[in-house]
Amino acid sequence: MHYDERYTPYIEMTGLLPFVQLVSRSTPNLNAAAVTSLIDRWRPETHSFHLRTGEMTVTLQDVSMITALPIEGKPLCMSTDSEGWRHQMEALIGMSPQEPEVEDGGKKDRVPAGATFTWIAANFGHCPEDTDDEVIQRYARVYMWYVISRTIFADGTGKNAPWMWLKALTVFDNKFSWGLAALAYLYRQLDDACRRKTKDGGVGGCMLLLSVWSWERLPVGRPKSSKWNTWDDHGNPVRQPTWAYKWDLVSEVASEVNLLYKQYTNEMDSLTPEQVRWFQS
Repeated sequence: MHYDERYTPYIEMTGLLPFVQLVSRSTPNLNAAAVTSLIDRWRPETHSFHLRTGEMTVTLQDVSMITALPIEGKPLCMSTDSEGWRHQMEALIGMSPQEPEVEDGGKKDRVPAGATFTWIAANFGHCPEDTDDEVIQRYARVYMWYVISRTIFADGTGKNAPWMWLKALTVFDNKFSWGLAALAYLYRQLDDACRRKTKDGGVGGCMLLLSVWSWERLPVGRPKSSKWNTWDDHGNPVRQPTWAYKWDLVSEVASEVNLLYKQYTNEMDSLTPEQVRWFQS
């Protein structure tokens, strides 16, 4: 999805501009082995990682410093009822995905309320030039929907953008606490992931937040920061970089995932207090 500067005033109204600025550039690759070894130590009862050196968890302060998502404002609460979602989507962005065709006598498959990322990119990838403000707002809304569904509220499948996140963007100036919602969603995803027993189980939530938090606090799986791409804040203090900019470009992990997982698990089990950074410096 191409970022268009014409979206900026509308994204700024939602409070998502610093985060969108961060992820629309690029994000470091996920180290799946390191994240998995960390999730193994998550405990749903306390919403914290139980390490040899003590308990640690991601806090709202971490969310603010790493992602710059607003942590003050209204809670992001809404009805999850999806009845009539296609008509509501068409009223909001002008179109909706086609319903799947059902052959005679066939059973209609249940389709999630929302749209695939490929459908969004195909229909809203580039905002037309010389268009009116209403169309620009529509494309800005879809762009934010696409971004938050792939980053803040990722579900682990990487295929669909749920309707409810587009619904949350109906009014730009709602003053939602996106940071609080991101943290709660990450906690829930970690709760589910640490209980899974299947090999193909995934994890959702903001992996950029979890990865940077882990690199700042723990030496396990910490990459080397190689360099920084030029950051353009366009003269707007709201668009200045966050803590995650420290990890703008990092060294790649080349070893086999299963071997790395065993290595990181051993490193987690042998952590000492001196190796852990308990507070942001």
